Amino acid sequence: MSAQVVAVNVQIPAAATAPVVADFTTHALRVGYFHRRDWQNLPADDWNVPGVYVLMTTDGSGIVYVGKSVKLRGRISTHNSDPQIDWQRALVVKRDTSHGFTSADVGYLEGRLAAELAAIPGITVHRGKEDRDDTLPRHMELSLDELLGSILSAARLAGLDVHKPADLPEDDEIAEEPIADSVSQPATPAVRRRRQRKKAKLPELVAAGLISAGTELHLNQGGTAATGTVSTQGEIVVDGVAYNSVSTAAQTALNNAREETAHVLSSNGWTTWHIGSPTGPVLDSLRDQYTSPEQS
Repeated sequence: MSAQVVAVNVQIPAAATAPVVADFTTHALRVGYFHRRDWQNLPADDWNVPGVYVLMTTDGSGIVYVGKSVKLRGRISTHNSDPQIDWQRALVVKRDTSHGFTSADVGYLEGRLAAELAAIPGITVHRGKEDRDDTLPRHMELSLDELLGSILSAARLAGLDVHKPADLPEDDEIAEEPIADSVSQPATPAVRRRRQRKKAKLPELVAAGLISAGTELHLNQGGTAATGTVSTQGEIVVDGVAYNSVSTAAQTALNNAREETAHVLSSNGWTTWHIGSPTGPVLDSLRDQYTSPEQS
């Protein structure tokens, strides 16, 4: 996910067996943390509502269970009496608003959260029942995508290492033009525009309105076709996982789509991602249209 500061207020009760509660104010999320032995101390009035949850082991295996329910506390009770994994700690997430999540909301979030955690080295995700509701309109999916940063931060507070491998450096995707000497070789307007274009990142293109969140991206390389979607944060979401680098997203999409994995494909996402359709313009073409705030 994109780098951001997440505002959170943590409430630690005096009673050691009571759940710790964290309010992620930016996205109006409430998160409860508790040990398995103390699950009954989750107040039913507060937590028998729709949400998602993560059950964590403490044996060093890195196995977690990601699930969702329209009645969180009741679902945790089931996991206590009939556990799918040997979990010892848990976090539950609900919307801290008057209306809360819908069943479709938590079905979508469960899939996104499970995919994000499964992409992290050292974590093995045991998924819950996968009956994701695909009837959500795209604008609602984009709105829910924005919550993933806070939910992953909540998992980090629980002690999970949620660091994904570093994305490919954007500077390697298109070579920089040599800088002309300002006296003997002053840069022409065309050269200045090219340099400015090379500095533009996908979040800047989204912020400038040159490409919209929710836009589908397509690529076809080496006989393998794949798709991705632009997020509101200027990431590319591939198979439920958000990537900051357009090239990492392209490489991941290609290799996920292949049946054979002996040879790993690489890809310059700026020139291989096509906008809107397999024959649409490539992402790099938008950089010609971008004007940075400093030069506008």
